[in-house]
Amino acid sequence: MTGREPSRLAQHGLAESAVLLAVLGWWLTAKGLPAFVLPGPATVAAAVASFAVDPSLLIHLAISFGRVAVAVLLALVLSVLLAMLARRSPNVQAVLERRVLLVLNSFPSVGWAILGVIWFGVSNPTVIFIETAIVLPFCLTNALEGFRNIDAELEELGRSLSRNPWRRFTRMTLPLVMPFLAAGLRISYGICWKIALVAELFGAQSGLGYLLLQAQSTANAAMVFACCFVIVIVVFVVDGFVLAPLARAFSKNRGLAS
Repeated sequence: MTGREPSRLAQHGLAESAVLLAVLGWWLTAKGLPAFVLPGPATVAAAVASFAVDPSLLIHLAISFGRVAVAVLLALVLSVLLAMLARRSPNVQAVLERRVLLVLNSFPSVGWAILGVIWFGVSNPTVIFIETAIVLPFCLTNALEGFRNIDAELEELGRSLSRNPWRRFTRMTLPLVMPFLAAGLRISYGICWKIALVAELFGAQSGLGYLLLQAQSTANAAMVFACCFVIVIVVFVVDGFVLAPLARAFSKNRGLAS
């Protein structure tokens, strides 16, 4: 066993101990409060487990997951298209970086939610529009940086090897940009889940945000906690088993290519 392994075990032990202490403090605090104010850990755990056995809850979770996935993919595609335009035109790049990103980064999330409801009413497109608008600047920043880091000599080599623009894009440009896009994808996925509930509270009659609205009307604090913890679990699983390995794979491929 190396010296680094005991240190890593100690860090894990410290982290787990902190979690256990937090749960213990939660349990002790909840004992003196009514369940509609602060339910205990066991009650919340049972509410979280109900998502695995109640089909109606699973449907709401699947709807929210689908909206997040569509919104992130839309933001990623739009970012790639805008970044490609910026690479071809310095004027477009200046407008995107100095004006468009400034507006998108500073525009309030609640503002997008209200505008989405005004423009599209209460519907699936409303929620997807809100989520896409909010995560777009994170994807766009990484896409612009990725296209900016493409070596001009390598791009010239690609033009000499093939005259097919689509072939050059899929075989050379996209693999070089993918580490940046993968990083933007991880950030956008986590942020999109954070604002998904707000978007669904304003513009949907299904999904986890809708469950939160119902829980509020019935003073079901356990369901509020359960929805939040379910999101944490989903984000942790998808990021740990899909997005993080994907980002590492593309980073390794870029290192080999360079």
